[in-house]
Amino acid sequence: MNHVKKSLITIAFLVVILGIAGQNILGNYYYNQQSSSNSKTSSSVVYIENGVSGDVSVTDPFLNRTIDINVIYDPLDSGSGFIVNSNGYIVTAYHIIGDPQTLQNQMTLKVMNSTDIQLYVERAAVTGYISKYNPQLGSELLTNNLPGNPTIIQSQPDTNSTTDMLIQRNLLNVKSSQQLIKVNLPDSSSGNSMDANLVDVGNSDADEDVALLKVNTLFNKLPALVVNSKSPSVGDELQIYGYPVVTNDMYSDVNPSTIKPSTTTGVLTAEIPNNNTIYYETNAVTEHGYSGGPVLDAQKSVLGIIIYSISTNQTSSGISSLFLSSQYIIKICDKNNVPIAAI
Repeated sequence: MNHVKKSLITIAFLVVILGIAGQNILGNYYYNQQSSSNSKTSSSVVYIENGVSGDVSVTDPFLNRTIDINVIYDPLDSGSGFIVNSNGYIVTAYHIIGDPQTLQNQMTLKVMNSTDIQLYVERAAVTGYISKYNPQLGSELLTNNLPGNPTIIQSQPDTNSTTDMLIQRNLLNVKSSQQLIKVNLPDSSSGNSMDANLVDVGNSDADEDVALLKVNTLFNKLPALVVNSKSPSVGDELQIYGYPVVTNDMYSDVNPSTIKPSTTTGVLTAEIPNNNTIYYETNAVTEHGYSGGPVLDAQKSVLGIIIYSISTNQTSSGISSLFLSSQYIIKICDKNNVPIAAI
């Protein structure tokens, strides 16, 4: 899912969204334990999906029946993230777990509220109903087509329009709805995803495109990355990890047990102040799905979080990427009393 972000228009790029320190000083044992995991960086980079689930009753006035539709899970967007604390705390990009419609239409970051979630569940339920029970429902609603007096149907309105018409006629009844954020560890032998809770997000007014998640690790300790608290510098060599989209805007169409992060490399080329936030540009080429992945220095510690892929005329490929520095990672972890290994 591609989005254009309002705050970056002034930078004169075509921006395409790929959809701090008080408690960060740990004992030597913890730091050494986390440092030893740097040789296995990819095991700390996770795949993330943002979606919804719920139950909706759909009343069809043309077939004169009401059907209950169970939306088990409907994914809205996907991206990457990385483990910053062995107890299951994960950092990702705000726009991945936020409201995609607000981002697309208003070009702002926003957490989904109950009304947003309900609408996405309604749309998913209507899509399921149309595909299984009445493919012509949208056109019938649009033309007020009555049984026994059919109208020649030329085209179907899209699912969103059909959902809106059903809502206006009080033909949808949402019995339950919830947001589901799913996290997959790389090389998962079972291929099962874990449900994540949203802990906190960055300041949307300042375009702090960062979010903190928590998964239940039970008795297992997850491999966390070390975060470098220094500010990046032009000329720094970088490596970026993430899960680029493969088909249908999602990575999960591939067997989850085979999921592995991809990598791309480059150097930091520029600092770009915007809306009281500093973006860092790199000539590393990323694409949709890398968002939320870690930007690493030569020592495999985290310098930042990848946010955008941008099209410019300043690189040989015409494509570069933007990231936020690790200060925003440290800031959100410190705010929520989440200890991380920081240098």
